[in-house]
Amino acid sequence: MGKIVILDENTANQIAAGEVIERPASVVKELVENSLDAGATSVTVEIVNGGKKSIRVTDNGHGIEADDAAMAFERHATSKIRTIDDISRISTMGFRGEALASIASVAKVEMVTRAEKDADGTRVYAEGGNIISLSPAGAPVGTTFEVRELFYNTPARYKFLKNDAVEAGYIHEILTRIALSRPDVSVKLINQGKTVLHTPGNHDLLSVIYSIYGSDIARSVIPVKMSAAGIEIEGYIGKPEISRGNRGYESFYVNGRFIYNRIMTTAVEEAYKMKLMQKRFPFAVLMLKISPHFVDVNVHPAKLEVRFSDEKKVFRAVYHSVSGALSSASLIREVREDGSYKLTTGQKPQIPEQIRLTEETVYCREPEDTAVTKQPAQRLEAPVPAAEHTQKAREYVPEDKITVQYAREDKAITQTGHENVKTAAGELTGEKIPDIGEAEEKSPADDKKRLQNARIIGQVFSSYILLEEGEDIFIIDQHAAHERISYEKIRKKYAEHESFEQGMISPLAVNLSELEMDRFKHLSGYLRRLGFDIEVFGSRTVLVRSVPYILSGGFSSRDLADILEKLYIEVSDVSDMIPEETLYMMACKSAIKANRKMTDVEIRALVDELAETDDLYTCVHGRPAIISISKKELEKRFKRIV
Repeated sequence: MGKIVILDENTANQIAAGEVIERPASVVKELVENSLDAGATSVTVEIVNGGKKSIRVTDNGHGIEADDAAMAFERHATSKIRTIDDISRISTMGFRGEALASIASVAKVEMVTRAEKDADGTRVYAEGGNIISLSPAGAPVGTTFEVRELFYNTPARYKFLKNDAVEAGYIHEILTRIALSRPDVSVKLINQGKTVLHTPGNHDLLSVIYSIYGSDIARSVIPVKMSAAGIEIEGYIGKPEISRGNRGYESFYVNGRFIYNRIMTTAVEEAYKMKLMQKRFPFAVLMLKISPHFVDVNVHPAKLEVRFSDEKKVFRAVYHSVSGALSSASLIREVREDGSYKLTTGQKPQIPEQIRLTEETVYCREPEDTAVTKQPAQRLEAPVPAAEHTQKAREYVPEDKITVQYAREDKAITQTGHENVKTAAGELTGEKIPDIGEAEEKSPADDKKRLQNARIIGQVFSSYILLEEGEDIFIIDQHAAHERISYEKIRKKYAEHESFEQGMISPLAVNLSELEMDRFKHLSGYLRRLGFDIEVFGSRTVLVRSVPYILSGGFSSRDLADILEKLYIEVSDVSDMIPEETLYMMACKSAIKANRKMTDVEIRALVDELAETDDLYTCVHGRPAIISISKKELEKRFKRIV
């Protein structure tokens, strides 16, 4: 007798379930995506014991006609394709016809559905892959699935599930992804009888961000909108003060589908370069629309990764859209009473009337390890090495950056009314959500004018400059500010091949190790472009005759060794690539140090130069160069107002 046999239907379904259904979150994903494909505008998910005991998904979609109800549980049953040619034209969330069959093979499933044309609904009950009963039922238009005792007949799979809180966190994350991608759909999650997520479905992404992440995030985002070269990008990115210690707050969507993509991740994080400190990651919710012909979604079993036919074009589009949004917004951080930062006056996005907050709203720092019921579970994503980011950025962003059409709307959002918005956003905490007033939005140009017009108060601790302008006090870190000024000067000169060397009064003899001498010979071309005139003076000695003018105030042999080491790590050969990290080091070494007294004339010159820089908000390491305290905040501290 031969060894090869055809598997029975039940066994085949359970194997398929292993591919599609890994845990309760997989069930939720498949069922909710089916709801969206059925035209639902409201989807409610109720779970018990992290979904292991029961999952109920209710939608108001088109429903399933009575004649098709039983067929929906068959393998490869689908309403979306008829031939292989239809696959390339699919625009819905998917077409995996085995999803319901796979779920039913490892759980007890009841479906109650009704199409609008049917007078009555239909109830189907399946258990272990077999349809047990099929009967008429009273039901509204739409579909409700109840999945009970997941993996009851496959204990080997059940034992690999995590505890209830972790499984609930995975479900929360799945629904968060879906809610962000579909602001037009109200998504609700009820865990153990408590509503932990509810979005309004009012077509407004900012309302969804508010509902999921809270007021501090919603107040601190910048709209992104760009269209160029067949690519459309829109969404929101966060100001530096709401950065996180992991990539859990970066969400990317391609043609409506949540994805992980190194190209988009690298592009966003490169746009934030020098605005965030090391090991900090930005908040981002970005939607990319591109012709499906240029995207391969079949590189991951769950379609969580995609491949672009032109990665460089996508990288540049994302990079420039985020850079453009950041450069259009004021990024001065304002100190508030709890010790953290908030947006400066006038920098609040226009939150819809139904979910605005008052100035008296209590602020609180959001901990990084918020419970799973408060935020999505942390993504299990391998970090992208810094070297890979740098390589991608150099490969995809040429020095003559492409020009893209960047359009910022006058208003951050469109205020579309929805009677349930307040309930949706407030139900999570049970608090009444009051309104906030609107203020005029400020730009970097406004900030620069304010700095130029500011009155010098003086210097404190020989490290910080105090300025007064209007109703605000500006505090400038003199070292961070001068570092930014120096960096932008030398970068511009380097990019334009301008000479910025300055001869030393007497040459400096520097003894190098054998390794350092090898590096010097390899990097001599770079060193010349950086403003150094250095000649070999013996087997392991060099003479430094000229240095970049920003280092002329005090250059030592240790400085040369540091620059050689940084330059060697950063570059592999002499080319036109700008050695950013080396320029950072040179700017830092040349900057005014803390604990140095400055005259009013020096302060004025420094402030005016800072106002002329392209990015006046941070030093090259991402630390704030300027913060502000409002008169109102000071009066609160002194209890003049409450």
